Amino acid sequence: MIPKQRPTDLYRDLVEHSPDLLCTHDLSGNLLSVNPLPARLLGYEIGEMIQKPMKDFLAPEFRDQFEQYLADLRQNGSAQGTMVLMTRTGERRIWEYHNTLRIEPGSEPIVRGMAHDVTEQRHAEAALKKSEQRFRTALQNSPVLVSNQDHKLRYTWMYGPWLGLSEEQWLGRTDEEILGAQEGSLLTGLKTCVLRTGMPQRSEIVLTLNDKKHHFGLTVEPLFGPQAAMTGVASVAVDITDLKAAQMDRERLLAELQASLAEKEYLATHDALTGLPNRRLLADRFQQALSRADRQRSKLAVLAIDMDGFKSVNDRFGHSVGDFVLKTTADRLATRLRTSDTVSRTGGDEFTVLAEVTDRSRADRLAAALRKVVTQPILQGSDQIMIDASIGVAIYPEDGGTMDRLMAAADRMMYLQKGATER
Repeated sequence: MIPKQRPTDLYRDLVEHSPDLLCTHDLSGNLLSVNPLPARLLGYEIGEMIQKPMKDFLAPEFRDQFEQYLADLRQNGSAQGTMVLMTRTGERRIWEYHNTLRIEPGSEPIVRGMAHDVTEQRHAEAALKKSEQRFRTALQNSPVLVSNQDHKLRYTWMYGPWLGLSEEQWLGRTDEEILGAQEGSLLTGLKTCVLRTGMPQRSEIVLTLNDKKHHFGLTVEPLFGPQAAMTGVASVAVDITDLKAAQMDRERLLAELQASLAEKEYLATHDALTGLPNRRLLADRFQQALSRADRQRSKLAVLAIDMDGFKSVNDRFGHSVGDFVLKTTADRLATRLRTSDTVSRTGGDEFTVLAEVTDRSRADRLAAALRKVVTQPILQGSDQIMIDASIGVAIYPEDGGTMDRLMAAADRMMYLQKGATER
């Protein structure tokens, strides 16, 4: 059977095991009693503390306030506030107190004090405040917009001072009310998906704020309350407008560079006036055609074409008309040939054709057809310009095994034909 405790024993047990500071002192500030646990927290024995002025245990900056504390007790019968006590080792402990003056007939007035150690709480609050200040400072200098919305997607909190938007423009309102139907519905769709699935959503969006288009990298996550119930969504939007602009500039410069390189490559392999392959590209096409001819055991024809009478066109009509005649002739030759054939401008009024043929007679028929193309009249205003052509033919492998030898052989045949025509 558990023995019944007297009320005084219960009171004593409560006092001795209380985590709060329980004490009494007189109106001179001398301690009359104190419970054990706070005494140990301060690093003293109870006997050391009794009859000592309470002021001796205060942090130096609080000692001047002690007389005002005693005056408040005399005048009001109670006092409350915060005091900082020093431990034996010099550690500062923060206490919130609520003390009352007790006056009993025939006895000296006694102050009964009760204080709670809030040191860790205050340190945590200070750390939280410092962390929050750092957070706000970081956001003030960063293009970030953070916000919370309830389950109806009404804003309950928003922070993004760099945008210059007031809370009145956001709190209690939805995205569609703030941004309009088009942009707001896009955000509403993303956030509704988070509310429905509980899964975060990430996207790039474009919003109009303060009459300016902003590109944002947006992250939306579920917001949970007590008992892990989803209460809304939390959003972080990072302004990437400058980044997108830099990216677009980079892409534009890259496109310009690629276009410039492509143009340089084109000019390196094509004739600037006619757009036909030049000698460099002709040599490459020759090697390809030569390989095919060897594999297929076919023949390769090289035709040297010289425009007879072209000098007189320049002398009579000028170089601009001469250029027009050259471009027209180039177009006609290219149109007459197959896609596997190549026509190249290899001199002022000279062209070279590379064509795969079955025999020499097929090459001669091609030469005749090309001469017919070149000699067709060219209309220039009211003038009709007539050009003749001399064409020499060389065949691989009979007339040579390299492009230089075949071109030299074709040139000889062309000049022989030109000489025969002039006689």
